Amino acid sequence: HPGFGYEDFVEGYRPDGTGFTLRPGVLRRLVAQAEAHPGQPFVLVVDEINRGDLPRTFGELITLLEPGRRGELKVRLPLSGELLTLPPNLYLIGTMNSADRSIVTLDAALRRRFAFLELNPRPELLDEVALGRVSLGDWLRALNRRLAEQLGQEGRRLQLGHGYFLRQGRPLESLADIADVVRDALWPLLQEYCDGEPALLQAILGADGLYDAERGALREELFVPGREEELTAALLAVVEQG
Repeated sequence: HPGFGYEDFVEGYRPDGTGFTLRPGVLRRLVAQAEAHPGQPFVLVVDEINRGDLPRTFGELITLLEPGRRGELKVRLPLSGELLTLPPNLYLIGTMNSADRSIVTLDAALRRRFAFLELNPRPELLDEVALGRVSLGDWLRALNRRLAEQLGQEGRRLQLGHGYFLRQGRPLESLADIADVVRDALWPLLQEYCDGEPALLQAILGADGLYDAERGALREELFVPGREEELTAALLAVVEQG
């Protein structure tokens, strides 16, 4: 996050009760371990890496990231004066969500030095869960296809992941649980994606399905107990009208 800086990641002065002490950050501590055990791989995962102020956080580390410079190039740290290099057995992984617009402003220096691996939704993990005659996996495929059709290039970046329908790594099996996800997680997200435009929401969710075109809102009445058959039909409309 933006408050995480160089002093947390590499090194910096921290209060010790009577003054300030120069302390190594997360990276330097892991570098020391990796250098002490060269035959063992070490992995540092930076979650939501694009949310931080990366040039400020990485500092001179940016020049050490390239594979050809691992264990070869050394830089002198401005605070401690010590030399730092990244050992070849230390791997740095940064995660990002493609729906996050801050990816657009990701520093070009990091784009050149990182390999990017796209992780797409895996609806096949939901194929064993049935919504009437259609699997939940097929339903997620249809919903993402509609997003791509209606939102164009943005739609590909805004694909919905299978994780919404997993709990502790296993697919949801109850229609009530799936309904909660659709109402409480997906519907607010789709409103944001479509910027509240009724025509887009109708095209994605179906005029006779989950979306009430007349009121311009989700059909909340389908989510109360006793309306399971109607809710199932509305969910299936996303696939059948796709």
